[in-house]
Amino acid sequence: MKNKLKHILTVLGLMLIIGCVSEDDLNVLEENTISEENLEPEALVIAAYSALDYRYNTGDFRDLWPFDHAPSNWGTSDIRSGDAYKGGGGTGDNPGGGMHQLETHDLFPSSDNVYNLWRSIYFGIKRVDTALRFLTELEEGEFDKRDIRLGELYVLRAHFYFEAMKNFGSIVWYDENTPVTELKSIPNTFDENFIWDKIEGDLNNAISLLPESQPDLGRANALVAHAYLAKAHLFQENWQGVISHTNMVINSGQYRLVEDIERLYSEPGYGNPENIFAIQFSINDGSQYGNVNFGDLLNSPDSPNDDPNHPYLNGDDFHKPSQNLANAYKVNNQGLPMFNTFNSENIDEEDLVDPRLDHTIGRPGITWKDWTAMSQQPNWSRDAGTYGLLVRKKNMIYPTSDGMASNPNGFPWALGNLDFPLIKYSDLLLWKAEALIETGDVSQGIEIINEIRLRAKNSPYVKDFENPAEDAANYLISTYPTSLSQEQAIEALRFERRLELANEGHRFFDLVRWGIADSYLSEYIATEQARRSYLSGANLEPHEYYLPIPQIEIDASGGVYTQRPGY
Repeated sequence: MKNKLKHILTVLGLMLIIGCVSEDDLNVLEENTISEENLEPEALVIAAYSALDYRYNTGDFRDLWPFDHAPSNWGTSDIRSGDAYKGGGGTGDNPGGGMHQLETHDLFPSSDNVYNLWRSIYFGIKRVDTALRFLTELEEGEFDKRDIRLGELYVLRAHFYFEAMKNFGSIVWYDENTPVTELKSIPNTFDENFIWDKIEGDLNNAISLLPESQPDLGRANALVAHAYLAKAHLFQENWQGVISHTNMVINSGQYRLVEDIERLYSEPGYGNPENIFAIQFSINDGSQYGNVNFGDLLNSPDSPNDDPNHPYLNGDDFHKPSQNLANAYKVNNQGLPMFNTFNSENIDEEDLVDPRLDHTIGRPGITWKDWTAMSQQPNWSRDAGTYGLLVRKKNMIYPTSDGMASNPNGFPWALGNLDFPLIKYSDLLLWKAEALIETGDVSQGIEIINEIRLRAKNSPYVKDFENPAEDAANYLISTYPTSLSQEQAIEALRFERRLELANEGHRFFDLVRWGIADSYLSEYIATEQARRSYLSGANLEPHEYYLPIPQIEIDASGGVYTQRPGY
């Protein structure tokens, strides 16, 4: 049986952060941390992996609790894309002081949300750099896994620089060959092509060093590197590169679409065959709550007075699916999306809907996963008047799972050892479909989209709470004809990415790379502000495709860093 990397994290005890509720609990002694006296190659590599969850034992609250700059990108993608609202207890309930402004596209360089994300990404890059500098200095024979671990580190560095590019655009780049004395003099004005070349270089180096599979499930392998390389080509519209590297992953036979969508989003371990690369989480590892997804801590549904019949006892109700997203799951009599008319009226119980709706979005009266004490209630929403009654449901653990961090319920609510996918097989399939359609092979691209739709059709449907023999809604989904025009196929592809990958941190970045973010969001806001009045006056300017460079970093650089135009 494969050992999960999360267990190695636990055994080594590296950089483990003891969960806490009060500021006083931050004053703890660090144990098993890395210093010049105990440098060890495996420990340094594991420390680099542990940075994927953006939690760092610095004693600073922002580094311990990354819910305002989560690695899932819910704050920097989902709520900026029209697929989700910030949520919580109103517009003034504002983690990091700028989460509401992220949703309304009122970005500012002094935002703590922006600074905290930059800080977390570069903390991760620093950990990778520390490990690379150490491993490259080892003599031959000193460490028998040296080349494999170097390959893993190249993948991790590519990941962190990719996140920096998606979010900030203008970034600082350095590697293990950069003299330490020069680190403070590196500007953030590198040409984008230069950064992409460096990311691709790391991934190609990784492919040359890594095996296609690893004994530890969470470690990067050569196929993970191929997947990231395909994604890098996707962002640059190098369609042949996308096809070539996705084929390497697909033809390996190592990954697949799992059969049950609800279990994929709810059951720890079930999604392993579909998760090409994921952030690993654990419980019962000696820490207070476990190594769990604290970036998404606030996103479980609310429960007034800690109702014991609530699946998670409580939550903060952030990251709420938008009405527009829910409406997008409506289908016509043929079981296909209503591209141009889905948002003319809000979804109701008579509508035909894609079955993925109730796996993705929680709706009042609908069964909540495997919970039998009650169906979803209206009072699970903290501020329904501002944000509506829909709640996040996807990528939230079964409430009866023995993988919950606090079972049967309690803080940290809906968290447990459910991993968070960074690259899923379904995502990769849609990259290939997009590349095929863009290069004129429409029929093959549509066949791939249909493969994903057939999985949704054949997956078990959510059942009615009162009558489990009946479906919870009027579910219908079918496949596209392969005779679509290229223009129709592009529309189908982009809509499918929204439905399949909703609120997984991809949508805003998709809109930007497609070059439609400002027009799409202008149309979204024009309609949605009638439902959510706080969106009145919101507007995405082209310079807001990317976050501002944190002002605190510009000031600290003494003028070496420059702000993006428009801020």
